[in-house]
Amino acid sequence: MEEQYNQEAVDAIINKGNSIPGQSLTSNPDEPRPFEGAPEFVNFKEALDYTVGELLEKDTYMSIMAAVGDGVPILDLVMQITYVGFRDGRWNPDLMMMLIEPLIYVLMALAEKADIEYRIDDEDDDDDDDSMLEEKARNIAEVAKEKMKDSGVIPTSVVPSEIVSKIQEAEVPQSLLSKSEEEEEFTEQSSLLERGQ
Repeated sequence: MEEQYNQEAVDAIINKGNSIPGQSLTSNPDEPRPFEGAPEFVNFKEALDYTVGELLEKDTYMSIMAAVGDGVPILDLVMQITYVGFRDGRWNPDLMMMLIEPLIYVLMALAEKADIEYRIDDEDDDDDDDSMLEEKARNIAEVAKEKMKDSGVIPTSVVPSEIVSKIQEAEVPQSLLSKSEEEEEFTEQSSLLERGQ
């Protein structure tokens, strides 16, 4: 007997975006993807130091704070940062999960330093389709929200004190759209004749 496949069902499976069973066995073993090899970081503190250093770079800081200011939840940003790190072979899934809570606190502290209102997670999003990873991350975010509400400071048991001091010492980059001191001085004068030389 010859088996007949329903082409619509096959197309639905392919277009769903999930990997096909056995797909990982078809890749070339001589050219593994970054996450298939040994991770770059195996030490929690080193991985957190690296990530915070990346977040404090001016361009990265400006784009992350712009996203937070536009209403993107901090949990979504942290999930993206940690997933990209895993995908690029920087850490394994266990270290990825360990980095979620401290990075939530770091982004909260950076947003407060820049005086930007933030949302920790999307409270309206009650999907039953959340993966176990997303559910765990949401639980971690709830704990972080409660800890920050009670004390208002980053717990040193979660984020090492050296990283907290790095965040406190970091300068908030000035936006390209904000006025410089010369422009503010010029706009305070009522006419060009008062400006003088």
